[in-house]
Amino acid sequence: MSTPSTLTVTNQQAAQPLINTPAFRTFFSRFSTSIRDGLSQRRPWAELVDRNSMARPESLADALSRIRKNLAYFKVNYVAAV
Repeated sequence: MSTPSTLTVTNQQAAQPLINTPAFRTFFSRFSTSIRDGLSQRRPWAELVDRNSMARPESLADALSRIRKNLAYFKVNYVAAV
């Protein structure tokens, strides 16, 4: 009866941390540039909450039209708030 042999595996290359890889640095650089560009398009918060510019819509169609316009105009602000 013989004893089973054990196979020893060694890693010749040291594992490089994920954050240190060129691919991660490129991804992070592009991601941060995109965030900066997006935030540069936000509208002033005071304009978003200005009560003087709010009036009761005349109809449901008018209300829906205003909602669509506000979503497009303030979309970056809404995303930042969420």
